[in-house]
Amino acid sequence: MDRLRQRYPDKVPIHLSQGVPFLWDVSDVDRARTQHHICGLLTGTLPLIPQQNVFLGLPLRLIPEEVVYLLRKGVALLIDEAQAYSEPTEAERVAFRDQELKGIQLQKERTLTEQNERRDRIEAKLRESGGDGALERRRARQAAKEGGEAFASGLTSHEERSEGTMARMPYVHYTLGESGGIPGYVPCTREMLDGLPTGTRANTYTTLKEATDAGIWSYPTTVEERARCAVFEDLHEKGFFLSTGLRFGGDFVVYPGDPLRYHSHFTATILVTPTQPIPAYHIISSGRLGTAVKKSHLLCQANTRIIDNTQAQDRRRRGDDDSLHKPWGRVEYWSLAWAGFGT
Repeated sequence: MDRLRQRYPDKVPIHLSQGVPFLWDVSDVDRARTQHHICGLLTGTLPLIPQQNVFLGLPLRLIPEEVVYLLRKGVALLIDEAQAYSEPTEAERVAFRDQELKGIQLQKERTLTEQNERRDRIEAKLRESGGDGALERRRARQAAKEGGEAFASGLTSHEERSEGTMARMPYVHYTLGESGGIPGYVPCTREMLDGLPTGTRANTYTTLKEATDAGIWSYPTTVEERARCAVFEDLHEKGFFLSTGLRFGGDFVVYPGDPLRYHSHFTATILVTPTQPIPAYHIISSGRLGTAVKKSHLLCQANTRIIDNTQAQDRRRRGDDDSLHKPWGRVEYWSLAWAGFGT
Protein backbone atom coordinates (compact mmCIF):
# COMPACT_ATOMS: atom_id res chain seq x y z
CA MET A 1 0.00 0.00 0.00
CA ASP A 2 2.91 2.35 0.74
CA ARG A 3 4.25 1.77 -2.76
CA LEU A 4 0.86 2.64 -4.25
CA ARG A 5 0.62 5.84 -2.23
CA GLN A 6 4.11 6.88 -3.26
CA ARG A 7 3.26 6.33 -6.93
CA TYR A 8 -0.09 8.18 -6.70
CA PRO A 9 0.21 10.65 -3.79
CA ASP A 10 -2.72 12.81 -4.92
CA LYS A 11 -5.27 10.03 -5.43
CA VAL A 12 -7.76 8.63 -2.91
CA PRO A 13 -7.66 4.79 -2.66
CA ILE A 14 -11.17 3.33 -2.80
CA HIS A 15 -11.31 -0.27 -1.58
CA LEU A 16 -13.92 -2.32 -3.44
CA SER A 17 -15.13 -5.27 -1.36
CA GLN A 18 -17.84 -7.47 -2.92
CA GLY A 19 -18.91 -4.56 -5.08
CA VAL A 20 -19.18 -2.09 -2.18
CA PRO A 21 -16.75 0.90 -2.15
CA PHE A 22 -15.09 1.91 1.13
CA LEU A 23 -12.51 4.37 2.42
CA TRP A 24 -10.54 2.84 5.29
CA ASP A 25 -7.97 5.52 6.12
CA VAL A 26 -8.76 8.67 8.09
CA SER A 27 -6.49 10.78 5.89
CA ASP A 28 -8.36 9.57 2.79
CA VAL A 29 -11.72 10.42 4.37
CA ASP A 30 -10.42 13.88 5.26
CA ARG A 31 -9.07 14.49 1.76
CA ALA A 32 -12.27 13.30 0.08
CA ARG A 33 -14.35 15.62 2.24
CA THR A 34 -12.23 18.76 2.35
CA GLN A 35 -10.82 18.72 -1.18
CA HIS A 36 -13.56 17.00 -3.18
CA HIS A 37 -16.74 17.55 -1.09
CA ILE A 38 -17.41 13.80 -0.83
CA CYS A 39 -19.09 12.86 2.45
CA GLY A 40 -20.05 9.18 2.20
CA LEU A 41 -21.56 7.34 5.14
CA LEU A 42 -19.67 6.02 8.17
CA THR A 43 -20.63 2.38 8.72
CA GLY A 44 -18.11 1.02 11.25
CA THR A 45 -18.68 0.33 14.94
CA LEU A 46 -16.67 2.37 17.42
CA PRO A 47 -14.42 -0.02 19.40
CA LEU A 48 -15.18 1.48 22.82
CA ILE A 49 -18.97 1.74 22.36
CA PRO A 50 -19.97 -1.16 20.09
CA GLN A 51 -23.53 -1.57 21.39
CA GLN A 52 -24.97 1.49 19.66
CA ASN A 53 -25.54 2.71 16.13
CA VAL A 54 -25.81 6.49 16.56
CA PHE A 55 -22.11 7.39 16.43
CA LEU A 56 -20.24 5.33 13.85
CA GLY A 57 -16.66 5.16 12.60
CA LEU A 58 -14.55 3.79 9.77
CA PRO A 59 -14.94 2.53 7.14
CA LEU A 60 -16.65 5.23 5.11
CA ARG A 61 -19.01 3.79 2.52
CA LEU A 62 -19.42 5.70 -0.73
CA ILE A 63 -22.49 5.79 -2.93
CA PRO A 64 -21.91 4.81 -6.59
CA GLU A 65 -22.24 8.38 -7.86
CA GLU A 66 -19.43 9.50 -5.56
CA VAL A 67 -17.12 6.78 -6.89
CA VAL A 68 -17.93 7.70 -10.49
CA TYR A 69 -17.33 11.39 -9.82
CA LEU A 70 -13.92 10.81 -8.19
CA LEU A 71 -12.78 8.51 -11.00
CA ARG A 72 -13.93 10.94 -13.70
CA LYS A 73 -12.15 13.74 -11.87
CA GLY A 74 -8.94 11.68 -11.90
CA VAL A 75 -8.40 11.78 -8.13
CA ALA A 76 -9.22 8.18 -7.14
CA LEU A 77 -7.88 4.64 -7.36
CA LEU A 78 -10.31 1.72 -7.37
CA ILE A 79 -8.73 -1.29 -5.63
CA ASP A 80 -10.18 -4.76 -6.18
CA GLU A 81 -9.65 -6.14 -2.68
CA ALA A 82 -10.32 -9.76 -3.68
CA GLN A 83 -7.40 -9.70 -6.13
CA ALA A 84 -5.06 -7.53 -4.06
CA TYR A 85 -4.17 -10.40 -1.70
CA SER A 86 -1.78 -13.03 -3.04
CA GLU A 87 -2.19 -16.68 -2.06
CA PRO A 88 0.34 -17.43 0.72
CA THR A 89 2.86 -20.21 0.26
CA GLU A 90 3.10 -23.09 2.71
CA ALA A 91 6.25 -21.56 4.20
CA GLU A 92 4.45 -18.25 4.73
CA ARG A 93 1.56 -20.05 6.44
CA VAL A 94 3.93 -21.87 8.79
CA ALA A 95 5.84 -18.66 9.57
CA PHE A 96 2.60 -16.79 10.28
CA ARG A 97 1.33 -19.54 12.59
CA ASP A 98 4.66 -19.73 14.45
CA GLN A 99 4.66 -15.98 14.95
CA GLU A 100 1.09 -16.10 16.25
CA LEU A 101 1.88 -18.91 18.72
CA LYS A 102 4.95 -17.05 19.98
CA GLY A 103 2.81 -13.97 20.56
CA ILE A 104 0.24 -16.01 22.52
CA GLN A 105 2.96 -17.62 24.64
CA LEU A 106 4.46 -14.21 25.39
CA GLN A 107 1.06 -12.88 26.45
CA LYS A 108 0.50 -15.82 28.80
CA GLU A 109 3.92 -15.49 30.41
CA ARG A 110 3.38 -11.77 30.92
CA THR A 111 -0.05 -12.44 32.47
CA LEU A 112 1.37 -15.06 34.84
CA THR A 113 4.17 -12.72 35.92
CA GLU A 114 1.70 -9.90 36.59
CA GLN A 115 -0.54 -12.23 38.65
CA ASN A 116 2.37 -13.38 40.80
CA GLU A 117 3.58 -9.81 41.32
CA ARG A 118 0.08 -8.68 42.28
CA ARG A 119 -0.24 -11.57 44.74
CA ASP A 120 3.10 -10.61 46.34
CA ARG A 121 1.97 -7.01 46.81
CA ILE A 122 -1.37 -8.01 48.37
CA GLU A 123 0.18 -10.50 50.78
CA ALA A 124 2.87 -8.02 51.79
CA LYS A 125 0.22 -5.42 52.65
CA LEU A 126 -1.80 -7.98 54.62
CA ARG A 127 1.24 -8.98 56.68
CA GLU A 128 2.00 -5.34 57.44
CA SER A 129 -1.56 -4.49 58.47
CA GLY A 130 -2.96 -7.59 60.14
CA GLY A 131 -0.30 -10.20 60.43
CA ASP A 132 -0.53 -13.82 59.35
CA GLY A 133 -4.06 -14.20 60.70
CA ALA A 134 -5.49 -11.73 58.20
CA LEU A 135 -3.58 -13.44 55.43
CA GLU A 136 -4.97 -16.85 56.34
CA ARG A 137 -8.53 -15.48 56.53
CA ARG A 138 -8.13 -13.98 53.07
CA ARG A 139 -6.91 -17.30 51.71
CA ALA A 140 -9.88 -19.08 53.25
CA ARG A 141 -12.32 -16.61 51.69
CA GLN A 142 -10.66 -17.04 48.31
CA ALA A 143 -10.81 -20.83 48.67
CA ALA A 144 -14.53 -20.72 49.48
CA LYS A 145 -15.15 -18.40 46.57
CA GLU A 146 -13.34 -20.70 44.16
CA GLY A 147 -15.00 -23.78 45.61
CA GLY A 148 -11.93 -25.77 46.60
CA GLU A 149 -8.95 -26.05 48.89
CA ALA A 150 -6.55 -26.36 46.00
CA PHE A 151 -6.77 -22.68 45.26
CA ALA A 152 -6.02 -21.79 48.86
CA SER A 153 -2.91 -23.89 48.92
CA GLY A 154 -1.90 -22.45 45.56
CA LEU A 155 -1.86 -18.97 47.03
CA THR A 156 1.03 -19.81 49.29
CA SER A 157 3.57 -19.69 46.49
CA HIS A 158 4.06 -18.48 42.98
CA GLU A 159 2.39 -20.44 40.23
CA GLU A 160 4.91 -22.29 38.13
CA ARG A 161 5.04 -22.13 34.34
CA SER A 162 3.70 -25.68 33.97
CA GLU A 163 1.76 -26.84 30.92
CA GLY A 164 -1.53 -26.85 32.84
CA THR A 165 -0.96 -23.39 34.29
CA MET A 166 -0.05 -21.86 30.95
CA ALA A 167 -3.08 -23.45 29.29
CA ARG A 168 -5.35 -21.60 31.75
CA MET A 169 -3.80 -18.20 31.08
CA PRO A 170 -6.01 -15.88 28.97
CA TYR A 171 -4.78 -14.26 25.77
CA VAL A 172 -6.06 -11.95 23.06
CA HIS A 173 -6.07 -12.31 19.29
CA TYR A 174 -4.72 -9.09 17.80
CA THR A 175 -5.98 -7.93 14.41
CA LEU A 176 -3.76 -5.74 12.28
CA GLY A 177 -5.05 -2.20 11.97
CA GLU A 178 -4.40 -2.01 8.24
CA SER A 179 -3.71 -4.32 5.33
CA GLY A 180 -0.36 -2.64 4.76
CA GLY A 181 1.11 -4.84 7.49
CA ILE A 182 0.25 -8.02 5.57
CA PRO A 183 3.09 -9.12 3.25
CA GLY A 184 0.69 -10.61 0.69
CA TYR A 185 -1.33 -7.40 0.24
CA VAL A 186 -0.05 -5.81 -2.98
CA PRO A 187 -2.42 -3.33 -4.65
CA CYS A 188 -0.91 -2.28 -7.97
CA THR A 189 -1.82 -0.72 -11.29
CA ARG A 190 -0.54 -1.85 -14.69
CA GLU A 191 2.21 0.76 -14.48
CA MET A 192 3.50 -0.81 -11.25
CA LEU A 193 3.91 -4.42 -12.43
CA ASP A 194 7.62 -4.00 -13.19
CA GLY A 195 9.65 -5.48 -10.35
CA LEU A 196 6.77 -7.56 -8.94
CA PRO A 197 6.78 -11.39 -8.95
CA THR A 198 5.88 -13.11 -12.21
CA GLY A 199 2.16 -13.75 -12.45
CA THR A 200 1.13 -10.67 -10.47
CA ARG A 201 -1.84 -9.00 -12.13
CA ALA A 202 -3.06 -5.44 -11.94
CA ASN A 203 -5.80 -5.04 -9.34
CA THR A 204 -6.05 -1.25 -9.06
CA TYR A 205 -7.71 0.98 -11.65
CA THR A 206 -7.73 4.70 -12.36
CA THR A 207 -10.58 5.05 -14.88
CA LEU A 208 -14.12 3.80 -15.35
CA LYS A 209 -13.13 2.00 -18.55
CA GLU A 210 -10.31 0.09 -16.84
CA ALA A 211 -12.61 -0.97 -14.00
CA THR A 212 -15.32 -1.99 -16.47
CA ASP A 213 -12.91 -4.02 -18.59
CA ALA A 214 -11.70 -5.79 -15.43
CA GLY A 215 -15.30 -6.67 -14.55
CA ILE A 216 -15.28 -5.13 -11.07
CA TRP A 217 -17.32 -1.94 -11.60
CA SER A 218 -20.22 -1.43 -13.99
CA TYR A 219 -21.97 1.70 -12.72
CA PRO A 220 -23.49 3.49 -14.62
CA THR A 221 -24.72 1.19 -17.38
CA THR A 222 -28.38 2.21 -17.71
CA VAL A 223 -30.09 5.42 -18.78
CA GLU A 224 -31.40 5.92 -15.24
CA GLU A 225 -27.96 5.47 -13.66
CA ARG A 226 -26.43 7.93 -16.12
CA ALA A 227 -29.15 10.45 -15.27
CA ARG A 228 -28.34 10.09 -11.57
CA CYS A 229 -24.65 10.68 -12.28
CA ALA A 230 -25.49 13.71 -14.42
CA VAL A 231 -27.55 15.34 -11.65
CA PHE A 232 -25.02 14.47 -8.94
CA GLU A 233 -22.13 15.89 -10.96
CA ASP A 234 -23.99 19.04 -12.01
CA LEU A 235 -25.08 19.92 -8.47
CA HIS A 236 -21.65 19.03 -7.13
CA GLU A 237 -19.95 21.35 -9.62
CA LYS A 238 -22.29 24.13 -8.48
CA GLY A 239 -20.79 23.84 -4.99
CA PHE A 240 -23.39 21.68 -3.26
CA PHE A 241 -22.74 18.66 -1.04
CA LEU A 242 -24.90 15.61 -1.74
CA SER A 243 -25.85 12.47 0.13
CA THR A 244 -28.38 9.70 -0.29
CA GLY A 245 -31.90 11.09 0.05
CA LEU A 246 -33.91 8.02 1.03
CA ARG A 247 -34.87 9.24 4.50
CA PHE A 248 -36.31 12.46 3.02
CA GLY A 249 -38.21 10.81 0.18
CA GLY A 250 -35.87 11.61 -2.73
CA ASP A 251 -32.89 10.34 -4.67
CA PHE A 252 -30.45 12.83 -3.11
CA VAL A 253 -30.46 15.30 -0.26
CA VAL A 254 -28.67 18.54 -1.16
CA TYR A 255 -26.69 20.74 1.25
CA PRO A 256 -25.44 24.29 0.53
CA GLY A 257 -22.15 23.43 2.29
CA ASP A 258 -20.55 20.80 4.49
CA PRO A 259 -23.31 18.81 6.28
CA LEU A 260 -21.39 19.27 9.54
CA ARG A 261 -22.20 23.00 9.29
CA TYR A 262 -25.44 23.23 7.32
CA HIS A 263 -28.89 21.69 7.20
CA SER A 264 -29.97 20.38 3.82
CA HIS A 265 -32.01 22.75 1.65
CA PHE A 266 -33.29 20.43 -1.07
CA THR A 267 -34.52 16.91 -1.67
CA ALA A 268 -33.83 15.90 -5.28
CA THR A 269 -35.83 13.52 -7.45
CA ILE A 270 -34.39 12.42 -10.80
CA LEU A 271 -36.36 12.59 -14.06
CA VAL A 272 -34.52 10.20 -16.35
CA THR A 273 -35.37 11.80 -19.72
CA PRO A 274 -36.86 15.10 -20.92
CA THR A 275 -39.90 13.19 -22.21
CA GLN A 276 -40.62 11.31 -18.98
CA PRO A 277 -44.25 11.99 -18.04
CA ILE A 278 -44.98 13.43 -14.59
CA PRO A 279 -48.39 12.54 -13.13
CA ALA A 280 -50.16 15.42 -11.40
CA TYR A 281 -50.34 13.49 -8.14
CA HIS A 282 -46.54 13.11 -8.24
CA ILE A 283 -46.09 16.88 -8.42
CA ILE A 284 -48.57 17.39 -5.58
CA SER A 285 -47.01 14.70 -3.36
CA SER A 286 -43.50 16.04 -4.03
CA GLY A 287 -44.54 19.54 -3.01
CA ARG A 288 -46.27 18.31 0.14
CA LEU A 289 -43.32 16.07 1.01
CA GLY A 290 -40.84 18.91 0.60
CA THR A 291 -42.84 21.14 2.91
CA ALA A 292 -43.34 18.33 5.45
CA VAL A 293 -39.58 17.77 5.80
CA LYS A 294 -38.88 21.53 5.69
CA LYS A 295 -37.06 21.43 2.35
CA SER A 296 -37.71 22.48 -1.21
CA HIS A 297 -38.28 19.49 -3.45
CA LEU A 298 -36.19 19.55 -6.62
CA LEU A 299 -37.32 17.86 -9.81
CA CYS A 300 -34.10 17.28 -11.75
CA GLN A 301 -34.50 16.60 -15.45
CA ALA A 302 -31.41 15.05 -17.06
CA ASN A 303 -30.91 15.06 -20.82
CA THR A 304 -27.98 12.67 -21.35
CA ARG A 305 -28.77 12.14 -25.05
CA ILE A 306 -28.74 8.38 -24.42
CA ILE A 307 -31.92 6.63 -25.52
CA ASP A 308 -31.30 3.05 -24.37
CA ASN A 309 -29.06 0.96 -22.11
CA THR A 310 -27.12 -0.57 -25.01
CA GLN A 311 -25.97 2.85 -26.14
CA ALA A 312 -24.93 3.68 -22.56
CA GLN A 313 -22.86 0.50 -22.29
CA ASP A 314 -21.15 1.18 -25.63
CA ARG A 315 -20.01 4.58 -24.37
CA ARG A 316 -18.52 2.97 -21.28
CA ARG A 317 -16.56 0.42 -23.31
CA ARG A 318 -15.17 3.17 -25.55
CA GLY A 319 -14.03 5.19 -22.55
CA ASP A 320 -16.30 8.14 -23.36
CA ASP A 321 -17.27 8.50 -19.69
CA ASP A 322 -13.77 8.73 -18.24
CA SER A 323 -13.42 12.51 -17.87
CA LEU A 324 -15.32 15.48 -16.47
CA HIS A 325 -14.48 17.25 -19.73
CA LYS A 326 -17.16 15.06 -21.34
CA PRO A 327 -20.29 15.96 -19.34
CA TRP A 328 -23.17 13.56 -19.07
CA GLY A 329 -25.57 16.10 -20.52
CA ARG A 330 -27.69 19.10 -19.64
CA VAL A 331 -29.70 19.21 -16.40
CA GLU A 332 -32.69 21.44 -15.63
CA TYR A 333 -34.32 21.98 -12.25
CA TRP A 334 -37.74 22.87 -10.87
CA SER A 335 -38.32 23.43 -7.16
CA LEU A 336 -41.66 22.65 -5.54
CA ALA A 337 -43.21 23.94 -2.33
CA TRP A 338 -46.76 23.34 -1.12
CA ALA A 339 -47.90 26.84 -0.22
CA GLY A 340 -49.88 27.02 3.00
CA PHE A 341 -49.37 23.35 3.85
CA GLY A 342 -47.89 22.67 7.26
CA THR A 343 -47.13 26.34 7.89
